[in-house]
Amino acid sequence: MKKNRVVVRLMGRDYALLTDQPPEETQRVARYVDRRMRELAITARASEGVVSVLSAMTIADELFRAQEENIRLKKELAAQGQQRQA
Repeated sequence: MKKNRVVVRLMGRDYALLTDQPPEETQRVARYVDRRMRELAITARASEGVVSVLSAMTIADELFRAQEENIRLKKELAAQGQQRQA
């Protein structure tokens, strides 16, 4: 698969990434990460390294919660499907 070189800006710094994702998607993800980092930088008043770690932890927590909700909803839909068949 073709790799795209995409330059993203996080906390005022440019990072060149090589990705198989479309550039628009990579930029969308980078904007989200940058926004979360900036939010945490304001509330945490910590160094950029600490903000990076806090951002990674916060985004991972969001991901895990979304995955758990997805599993819960799939189970709920499956249960509703079984009730309709009965």
